[in-house]
Amino acid sequence: MTLATIELDRPVSPTRAFPWNRLRWLPLTVILAAQAVLSARIMIGQQAGPDEARYIIAGHQLIYELWHGGGSPYYETYFSGAPDIYSPLAAMADHLGGLVEVRLMSLVFMLAATCLLFAATQRLFGYWAAVMAAGLFGGTGLTHDIGVYGNYDALSLMLMAAAAHSAVRSRGSKWLLLVPLLLMSANASKYMTIVFDPVIIGMAALQVRDLGWRQAARRALSLGAATGAVLALAVYLAGTAYVKGITYTTTDRNSHASTFAGVFPPPLVIVRESWHWIGIVVVLGTASLLLALLRGVRPRDLALLGLLVFAGFLVTLEALHLHSDESMRQHDTFGAWFTAMAGGYALSLAQETALTWRKGMLIALATMGVAAAWCYSVTYDRSTYEGGGAVSRQYYDAARPYLSYGSGRLLIGYLAFGMAYDARINIPWWRLGDDIYIKYPIPGRGGDSHGQKQGLACYSLKPHCMYLEGPAGFRAAIRAHWFSLISMYMDHYDSAQDKVIIQTVEHTPGYVVLTRIGTSPTWIYLPDYRGLLSHLHDHA
Repeated sequence: MTLATIELDRPVSPTRAFPWNRLRWLPLTVILAAQAVLSARIMIGQQAGPDEARYIIAGHQLIYELWHGGGSPYYETYFSGAPDIYSPLAAMADHLGGLVEVRLMSLVFMLAATCLLFAATQRLFGYWAAVMAAGLFGGTGLTHDIGVYGNYDALSLMLMAAAAHSAVRSRGSKWLLLVPLLLMSANASKYMTIVFDPVIIGMAALQVRDLGWRQAARRALSLGAATGAVLALAVYLAGTAYVKGITYTTTDRNSHASTFAGVFPPPLVIVRESWHWIGIVVVLGTASLLLALLRGVRPRDLALLGLLVFAGFLVTLEALHLHSDESMRQHDTFGAWFTAMAGGYALSLAQETALTWRKGMLIALATMGVAAAWCYSVTYDRSTYEGGGAVSRQYYDAARPYLSYGSGRLLIGYLAFGMAYDARINIPWWRLGDDIYIKYPIPGRGGDSHGQKQGLACYSLKPHCMYLEGPAGFRAAIRAHWFSLISMYMDHYDSAQDKVIIQTVEHTPGYVVLTRIGTSPTWIYLPDYRGLLSHLHDHA
């Protein structure tokens, strides 16, 4: 009895796998077209989401700072990806074609990720397995969401996919050398992608088929060391602000729960959400792994399948560890990209049978499975897309005159950048702040309002601190009337830090309520707006 094996080093030729060679690109073309259409239908009529506006405006401000100076924004201290990578690209796309162009750029990145998935799977498991893998990933609802959302997810996923594709082809040294560089690019674009680095390094190690396990382990260690060295060098050159940002948003996020979230869902909710988003992909990938066990494939091939399936659980396991499902809906897509490869293995068995009817039956069943996944994705309401204008027109009409008046600072909760972007008001970065990060110069300590003066930033008032961050920073800034307008409209997940802001402004003389539209009031510091109030009164 001959055991079935996965021919990693001898991919099935396109001609043998598909007798109609001229049409072999048709399935992938159909998948890409359907993926594009299903993504585009989400985008139609949607205003900029809060994060989309944040990254676009950040890009414009970074480009302005590059050419004209005026201080550097603090984005590297609280963005969960290097602001110098995606944000300038988004700003350039916005300059050329507005929000639609930014979202179309994300769509191009996601279509490229699907193509890379097809190429990697074809090299591992053959043509039909690649078609199924691309179909599974292209039909996932989260793929459609990220494909038209203007943030760094699509870019980092494409770079991660390029690293994995290079790992699959890494029997040659030129591809192996690309892996650390592409991993560094993906990790810099979005810090959380580092959890998938071991998966990609493991894929590269398992390509050495004619050597033993010791040689494969040696390759994994050397590639891991090279990747670690490249990442360490990048962080060193970036500076301490980036170290703070990586810690703040990714590696030590729980310690900043007062900033990001106050809701910790139970484990069952986290598992159920992940099941709704990528459950079909994980089930098919797991089924393929079990099928491989039953057919007695070689240990190295079994290890590869296990690695790909495990990647689909990584994000859920990390969410269970953190007791938080924040951003899990985007991150699950990264795991699904890997597990879709394993899901394609079952269809690769069709290439091993000589019976035409059995081959046709397997292809038909797989096609129906992918079609069912697409139907489920289209009809199931996951509420995952974060685009769209959440700010009411009534609130805009009330707040807009105060945004463009004077030179005072504005603290506008979660929707600060969204309001500025939609209103098309050109507000310098040092005037526009949100409820996530503050760097308040302690009076008499030598700090400046643009943060250009180097000095120690602390979370509490200490003798050698020049700046205050976190709740203490907001509390001190509000009491010093540092902000002309403070709005917690649609506040950031009802976080503990927002509660500090609200309680402080309510007990600080000089602030009066402008409007109570939304979940929390909007205040103005009366002395800063006497001229505007007099003008509005005269024209009432």
